[in-house]
Amino acid sequence: MSQQLWLPMQTTAELNAQETAKVFEDINAVRERAPALFATTAHPRMSERYSFTNTYDIVLAMHNRGYRVNSISGGTSTYKKLMVRMRNTNYDVKNGVSFAPELVLLDSHDGTSRLKMFLGAIKFACMNGMIAGDILYARSYLHFAQDLMAQIRLDMDDINTHTVKLIQRIAAMREHKVTYAERIMLADTAVKQRYGENKDGSFVADVRQSFLATRRPEDESNDLFTAMNVVQENALRGGGYYTNNNRVQHIRAITQVDRNVHINQALWQCAEDIMQKAA
Repeated sequence: MSQQLWLPMQTTAELNAQETAKVFEDINAVRERAPALFATTAHPRMSERYSFTNTYDIVLAMHNRGYRVNSISGGTSTYKKLMVRMRNTNYDVKNGVSFAPELVLLDSHDGTSRLKMFLGAIKFACMNGMIAGDILYARSYLHFAQDLMAQIRLDMDDINTHTVKLIQRIAAMREHKVTYAERIMLADTAVKQRYGENKDGSFVADVRQSFLATRRPEDESNDLFTAMNVVQENALRGGGYYTNNNRVQHIRAITQVDRNVHINQALWQCAEDIMQKAA
């Protein structure tokens, strides 16, 4: 892996912002923290029908299309599920734009997940990565397919078209001014995804307040994209508090890849529903 394969963060503040993902400076750090990226075989329990495709080779294919690794979550053992977020420098910050689109790769070699690709976005102020819902772009591949790399390359041929639509969608969300009721919808969606549906009203209200809390002045913006980002960041990174059985509990960060994806996509879908109702 060459040094041009990933995008190291620019400042210590940005590096510290990525609490649930790993940002790497060199190849040794990547191998140490995310060995699943370099797996050369499938898990021993997988059948002979399983067609192994190295995740690293997939990342290289995307690299050849102009994408660079921005962060890696999970993948802390050879076969464990990992999430790789990649950013195309052609869509990097320009003219004061506060976000950039990302391509999100989800993979494992133990049979727990198909190979999946999504579109997402990273917000520069907090280096917070979001994942768009299935509406805009989502691809899923079986590891039993012999032509997996060919399928991926074919889908990458029109990725720019979908990326442009993502940018346009975010622009529309930034134009929509959220009401307090819509903020509650976003926060309650995150509460449901994190804690389930069977929680009493006082618990939901307490966690909701933590999820709506802003961390920096730019979070005060009243647009839908920012409101979604605030809730998503709080739901995934934790740091807030709630009261349970008369005890103050700390909201911990989400480190599991699956939960990260599910919360992300549920929030994006909620934002899409808000946009549809406002149309």
